[in-house]
Amino acid sequence: MYTPFFKQHGVWLLPLLCISFSAQAVHLDVEIWGEGNSMSAGFCRTASSVGCDLAGLVASLQLPPNTLPEDGATGKMIFLTDFRDFSGGPYKTPNPGFQAVQNALNPGELVRYRALGSLQFWDAATRQWGPAPTGARIKLAGGIDPALVITDHTKCGGKLFCFAPGAGGGDAATLYTVNGIAGKQEMLVDAANDQGTLHTHLNWFLENNQGVLGGPIGAYMVEMQVLSNQRSQPSESFYILFNAGLPVADFSDALMDRVFELPDTPPPPPMLLPVANAGADRVVRIASQVHLDGSLSYDPQPGPDSLSYNWIQTVGTAVTLVGAHQSNPSFIPTRPGNYTFKLTVSNGTNAGYDEVTYTVASAGDVDLDGDIDRIDVALILRAAKKVKKKEPKANPNDVRDLDGNGIINRTDARMAKARCTLRKCHPTRR
Repeated sequence: MYTPFFKQHGVWLLPLLCISFSAQAVHLDVEIWGEGNSMSAGFCRTASSVGCDLAGLVASLQLPPNTLPEDGATGKMIFLTDFRDFSGGPYKTPNPGFQAVQNALNPGELVRYRALGSLQFWDAATRQWGPAPTGARIKLAGGIDPALVITDHTKCGGKLFCFAPGAGGGDAATLYTVNGIAGKQEMLVDAANDQGTLHTHLNWFLENNQGVLGGPIGAYMVEMQVLSNQRSQPSESFYILFNAGLPVADFSDALMDRVFELPDTPPPPPMLLPVANAGADRVVRIASQVHLDGSLSYDPQPGPDSLSYNWIQTVGTAVTLVGAHQSNPSFIPTRPGNYTFKLTVSNGTNAGYDEVTYTVASAGDVDLDGDIDRIDVALILRAAKKVKKKEPKANPNDVRDLDGNGIINRTDARMAKARCTLRKCHPTRR
């Protein structure tokens, strides 16, 4: 895995200004390998491999280890190179090359590239990326036309493959243009040797439509991926960024515009699930009608349907739940204990969940300690004190309202005393 350095650090321009794109430029090869049925491509997966001068790259760009620029819009890796980095003139380069370390590929595995997209150009005058000038193109030569590769071992003297006459003549080439890919979109890079290794450099040229070397000064970018005759899935595509005569500061700006470009499509908003609210846990009176309350449930991101409700009992003596598919069903507890209900709310696509527990005590056990004693009677008498000569009203399901008439009075206290589980409602040793 590669850490996208330029996405982690706010300042990168000054280190890049230290690069000298000359014969001493960092050698950037595309490392390739097979993973099951897929091809992969990356940079310096094997730090000791030829063409992977990781120390030189880190020294030149002042990067942390194992880093490489990534395109901000797509997340694809960007390989840097320069048309002036080796001998041959200002419009040629053999970089990047392609290589695989030992056992990265199968012996005899044929690797080819596939050109994608169209030629992109950064104009120093406008300081912007856009389509390349109509008269400019980048040619990639040195590959072999796959049509000239023979894989029938009976025609190749027992070998896994061989080449038809004329293969490697150099006439076929891939052309990146403003209008897309011309010439050969796919070309054979090389075949892995008996140790599964490969190291090949092709030739890149900046030229006009007549094939004459040269072109507008600027930065050019192309896209490709690698494939294999032994694996069905190609690698993820990657970019190659060329400097064509720009000062280092301008090439830095061109790279910065790619690295910090916003994604083409903004990420979708996070999925918000319906929120179920089954209400607060409560203590309720035995044999009373208890109403569940899911009315505070809501859907922050409405789905195709309006919010539906479904209640099920998960704990306690089984009861009949009236209106189980409504927001406010009801039940009547018949025995002391805990009654737990699960609420599911759904908008037709997603669902939310919540639970609520109702504690039901024996009639008269106001303090829920399992006994009915003088403390319970005292709690009822305290609540029964008249306020302005009026008996206090009870809330629905109030455990102090033993007769369920909606008023807490001495009658409720006498009923509790009659149900005492301790002798004469006085504590005794057990």
